[in-house]
Amino acid sequence: MTSNNLSIQKLSSYLRLARTDGIGAIRFHQLLKKYRTPEAALDILPSLIRNKKTSAFFSPPPLSVIVKEIEKTFELQGQFLIHGFEDYPPLLSQLDDAPPVLTILGNIEFLHKQNIAIVGARNASMHGIRVAESLAADLAAHSIGVTSGLARGIDQAAHKGALYTGFTIAAIACGVDIVYPTEHEKLQKQIAEKGVIVSEFPLGTPPQTTHFPRRNRLIAGLCHGCVVIEAALNSGSLITSKLALDYNKPIFAVPGSPLDPRCKGSNNLLRMGAVLTENALDILPELSSLLINKNKPFKPDLFANINPPIETINDQPTDITQETTGNSIEKDIIALLSTTPTPIDLIIRHLSYSATEILSTVTLLEINNKIIFQHNGYMLTS
Repeated sequence: MTSNNLSIQKLSSYLRLARTDGIGAIRFHQLLKKYRTPEAALDILPSLIRNKKTSAFFSPPPLSVIVKEIEKTFELQGQFLIHGFEDYPPLLSQLDDAPPVLTILGNIEFLHKQNIAIVGARNASMHGIRVAESLAADLAAHSIGVTSGLARGIDQAAHKGALYTGFTIAAIACGVDIVYPTEHEKLQKQIAEKGVIVSEFPLGTPPQTTHFPRRNRLIAGLCHGCVVIEAALNSGSLITSKLALDYNKPIFAVPGSPLDPRCKGSNNLLRMGAVLTENALDILPELSSLLINKNKPFKPDLFANINPPIETINDQPTDITQETTGNSIEKDIIALLSTTPTPIDLIIRHLSYSATEILSTVTLLEINNKIIFQHNGYMLTS
């Protein structure tokens, strides 16, 4: 039986239980295991003490709120996937902390196909963006989907590349009706039409810093393996790959310049046993071995130096509401450069500024010794 065959009444019961404050994934699964049905769990919930110090009890949301959420989701052509039903993503269902309810926009079938996560820096270099886009397109051409988090930089490039030749899965840290970042409105619409968007948050939920660890768990849980491109030490991308490793998924990393701090974490993964990755042919054999349970062994100290709390990983905005799209043109240009020479025409095509603005800014940056502009039209950091 699938989640979408449920009656509104039954679906409402699952959602009310899942949306109750203090009922996380593990407690949700425990309650259903003990009381068999969401209705029975809801009946007992008001008598269970949530906080002994304050004598607080669990209080499920009103039925009217849940019915409104269901109606609005269906209006958007969205669907709900409930843990324990056959349409729920199989890899995700194996996790002890699998999200009780997923809201999706797009083709549910893609959640049951092989896919590889591609994650990396938001402030990615132009070189990293080109690699991510090319690798994603290469994987999609081999009928392997690409999963990422719809963030700027590597995520954005991975989604775009996959859409050229196949499908992509976007796991997000807000409601499926929210566009974040705002400049990804067109991309998010394309993914909903040609791929699938997945969230464990109710409609209307804005992105918050504390939501991104749950988004990262979705990425790690949904994928069959994880590629890291340009990840700094202690970055959120590295945390996502650690989660994937914890879930027995193979880890891949694209080598980067030792002079670029954005590549310290991903290069360290290679040092510790990740699969060196340049194209899809480096990944496909590992997927084959995964199917027969022959995962590549990793050294036990692979993530020994990654100790920050998962809620405070440093490649996520500290204040979502204050994050803006626009930095200065100088910062935008420098952020795309690395020690790998990058042609200026790629910079012009990637940024939203006019060619005249970019060329004049590049001249000033070169005069101030902030970049190196070569005679062949390539630029790199100084």
